[in-house]
Formats: sequence, structure tokens, C-alpha cells
Amino acid sequence: MLPPEDAILGVTVAYNKDSSPDKLNLGVGAYRTEEGKPLVLKVVRRAEQMLVNDNSRVKEHLPIVGLADFNKLSAKLIFGADSPAIQENRVTTVQCLSGTGSLRVGAEFLARHYHQVRILSAMADCMATSFCKTALPHFLYV
Repeated sequence: MLPPEDAILGVTVAYNKDSSPDKLNLGVGAYRTEEGKPLVLKVVRRAEQMLVNDNSRVKEHLPIVGLADFNKLSAKLIFGADSPAIQENRVTTVQCLSGTGSLRVGAEFLARHYHQVRILSAMADCMATSFCKTALPHFLYV
């Protein structure tokens, strides 16, 4: 039995099948025009300009675990600000590069500190390989 198709990659498949002249490729990795050129959204350009013009921002490297405010707010978003785990200071976050990179860091952490963990995944794509490259038992389910 084949695993289910990756829904995220399916966006690009649907884009390629669509004959509409008004379509935009909002698939994996980057947005593209019909000509296949990178598309940067206007709101992103405005945000970039705001950052460039903000002289109060420090342009140094972030700490190893990332931007502290981003980490703190991410945890509250995920668990809820009133979550007992947040209130009892039992949540730790680390800012990582990309979705796949984050999965790999998490998989390495689990492999190193929680040896009895088994990973069950419906993903049969590059994200699932983040777990395959660790010592964790990884099982695909469909």
C-alpha cells in the first residue's frame, strides 16, 4: 500500500494542472510567478523596508537558541498563555532554521535524551527523513 500523497507538495501539482491565467504558485519553499520567477509579496517588501529603516534594531547574530521574545511568544501560541506548562515554566523553545531543520533538531534531542521514543509519521517525504537519520525507531503509518 502506498503512503498518502503529500498535501503540501500537492499544491504545486494542482498549480501545474491549472490553466487559469490568474494563478500564483503558492507551493513549497517559495512563491513563484507563472514565468517561474520568485514572487515576493508586497507585505513582505513593506516589512523588509520597516526593518531596514529601524535604527534601534541590533544587526548582530542571534543567540544560539534564537530570539528570546520569538521563542517565548511561540511557546505561548502553541500551548496557550494560561497553560500549566507555561505557568510552571516547564516549556523550553529553540528557534531553528526551516521546518525540516526544526524536525531534525527535535529528533536529535529525542534520540539523545529519550531513548524509548518511537516516531510514528504519516509523512513519506523529506521531513520524515529528519527522523530516519537519527537512532530513533521511525515508523510510517497510513
